[in-house]
Amino acid sequence: MQIIARHLKGAGCRLALCGAVLACGAAAAQPPADSDSDLDALLAEQSPEPAPAETSTAPESTTAEASPPPATAEAAPTVAETLPVQELPTTEEPARKEAVRDRSRRIEEIIVTATKRESSIRDIPASIAAFDGQKLEAEGKVGLLDYLEETPGVTADSIAPGVIRVSMRGISVDTAPASGQPPPTGIFIGDTSFADPYVNGIVPDLSAFDLSSVEVLKGPQGTLFGGTALSGAIRFVPQAPVFGEWAARAFTQYTDYAHGDNAFTSGVAINAPLYSDRLALRAVYVKRGYPGLYDNTREPVQKDIDSGGGEQLRGILSWQPLEALNIKLTHIQQDFSGDNVSSNADNPERYEKGRSVLPQPVQNDFTLDSLELAYDFSQVRAVSLTSLSTKHLFFSSDLTSAIAGSPPAGTPPEATYFGSVLDDSEAIAQEFRVQSSGDGSFQWLAGIYLYNYKVFFEQLLDSTSVRDGVAAGEDIDALLAAVGLGVDLASLANESSLLYAVADVKARERALFFDATQTFWKDFDLSLGARLYSTTVVGGFSGSGVLARAQNNGMNINNEDSKLTEKGVNPKISATWRFGEENSLYALATRGFRFGGIQSVPSSPTNGVPEVYKSDTIWNYELGVRTSWLDGSLQADLTGFYIDYKNPQIPQTTQGVPLGYTDNIGAAVSQGFEASLLWRPFQIMTVSLAGGLTDARTTVPFTASNGDEVPAGTQLPGAAKTQVSSSVGLFLPLGEIIVAPRLDYVYVGKGYGDINHNYEINNFGILNGGIGFTSKAFKVKPLLALNVANIFGITRVKGGAPGNALNGTRNDSYLLNAPRTFTARFSLDF
Repeated sequence: MQIIARHLKGAGCRLALCGAVLACGAAAAQPPADSDSDLDALLAEQSPEPAPAETSTAPESTTAEASPPPATAEAAPTVAETLPVQELPTTEEPARKEAVRDRSRRIEEIIVTATKRESSIRDIPASIAAFDGQKLEAEGKVGLLDYLEETPGVTADSIAPGVIRVSMRGISVDTAPASGQPPPTGIFIGDTSFADPYVNGIVPDLSAFDLSSVEVLKGPQGTLFGGTALSGAIRFVPQAPVFGEWAARAFTQYTDYAHGDNAFTSGVAINAPLYSDRLALRAVYVKRGYPGLYDNTREPVQKDIDSGGGEQLRGILSWQPLEALNIKLTHIQQDFSGDNVSSNADNPERYEKGRSVLPQPVQNDFTLDSLELAYDFSQVRAVSLTSLSTKHLFFSSDLTSAIAGSPPAGTPPEATYFGSVLDDSEAIAQEFRVQSSGDGSFQWLAGIYLYNYKVFFEQLLDSTSVRDGVAAGEDIDALLAAVGLGVDLASLANESSLLYAVADVKARERALFFDATQTFWKDFDLSLGARLYSTTVVGGFSGSGVLARAQNNGMNINNEDSKLTEKGVNPKISATWRFGEENSLYALATRGFRFGGIQSVPSSPTNGVPEVYKSDTIWNYELGVRTSWLDGSLQADLTGFYIDYKNPQIPQTTQGVPLGYTDNIGAAVSQGFEASLLWRPFQIMTVSLAGGLTDARTTVPFTASNGDEVPAGTQLPGAAKTQVSSSVGLFLPLGEIIVAPRLDYVYVGKGYGDINHNYEINNFGILNGGIGFTSKAFKVKPLLALNVANIFGITRVKGGAPGNALNGTRNDSYLLNAPRTFTARFSLDF
């Protein structure tokens, strides 16, 4: 729900403290070769003693329980990828040694589950990038912002941990992370959606520690994932338990911001076989520290005010009571809190602000509990996934400057205005599907999906002095109530506030879906899929206070009985031709949608607010080629796309007293290409280069609610015309020590923060570097990784809310990229 106008949003911003640490190379590229094999071959030549009599080769595709985490689709290998190391025999024939060297230069296959079945990433006719969890760890990555923009076509911004906005291929009309508009990009843990169909809540941002991978799926994913993945999806894949194996991991990481604070993050993971090879538990605990960065320059000056911390707990229990039956229980919870998480700077070049008198606390948390049952018949696999997810968000903002302009020096707290938001949501999802198993020429899956979501949203805008009076009078209020003369001071205060708003809304989706692929002539695949869906949003909004009555003819707002029902079909069709051993050409057409909704502002004949806003939809067309050269040591890929965007959901504001609402206005297209190259010229070196061009523009002119004309051809907010990501990495065995240096460069082109182009964002490149050390001389596998992100300390605007306060004075605020960031990480694998 969007209650305040865009120029008030900046006052509610909080800092993204994840801190960009090292860039990890080209996200569209494919993974390096099996670095274990590389090191085996190199170390075998130096080994003074005979080694074991078997070689290490790349694993075949296996289930997550039995296999190591998939390798990253990124560029240079890291020290983490060199563990464990098995020495090769030193008594091999020269020809055999040469064969091992040749094989070790090959780029390893990556297995992902982005299509709800295990598939090689290069066999899927779509644009998918996969980040390996251990590689992210070795590079000091702690959050989504640290690596998402290394994927061409993807931009992101955050104002606090858990408050993130992601744009894929330019499909975005509101880049503010604190916007009430639901995001266009889906967020999933496994196959469980964490997006919000009605009002934007927090975004899970799992620590990379002990993650199997993070998958970035570009383009609509509505056929398999429904109405919360309009422009794409991000999937966290936790590491699954391994049967019959005791293992433990631990790490601690120090993060230090230039011109800022420092903090430690630590964690431990345990894999415990509880019963034979049938029952296993994997438990992970992470305590995260977020260093402060922004200074409040008001007297008394406060440094690094936006520091915070949180904890994360993951537990996965896997049980195989029968050979054909697997049961998996998952529990994940994560929280964050900060006493003054304020991330909007007054100056586009410095991490400073001086307009806030009040502290701005933030608290958020989420949980996931799921039960997955999988039963394998002879040729069919049946899967049932039941999940319950909850999210909680509270923050309070100093709105004085947004309402009355910058407060003068010495302004007391009681002479200020504030805004607070409480957002509690819960979602229950049930998916049941059956799918083919085996390697036949016909592969298929079909299923049903039931999703029920509810949210309670409360917002208050008021004078601090009024609320202090309410708090002071609570005891008197209670005493009068006890003798039957009570007056509800809080209710009276809500009536006299600027705005007190409550939304109690339920949303649901019911869907049938299928996806089938037939192989012809061994080298041509034809795929067809569809999702038949029905969505309903019911409930509404009630509001009191000055701003609410100003929009409703002097009356309080009550539209709690609104309802919107929509039905549709999301088709997908693709064709893939494989030529040569490892080359392919594919064409794809797929449709995506996002939930429509009900307004948070009453509709009247004079204010132009529609009663509801409908789903927006996109058709995505792709043509891609995947090629492999030089015996598999070089991969070169190219993807072109064209997106037709219909009925965009655009944030608008009412005339006069500005309250936010959503409307379907205009249309847009996004077109461009993404290219990547990954090369292993030597066993010890990997080079990657990826880039993309995204041209996302309106095609129909319209008049914004503030009267601004938005002509056809206007670049959509959040879109970066050009993006480049490159990386060079080495891994060098020096005696018992393995050294892995690397250097990365990431560039994000110029974009705009809003549809009216009131301010520019991005248009900067950063250089990152790091070096890792490990040794095979110990039973435990130590790793020391030293990384520096943004080596030259480039500072640029990534978002914000330039505009005027209600009294007409300027009230610009800016979100800035992270400064030079140093991380030092030490870990042990037992």
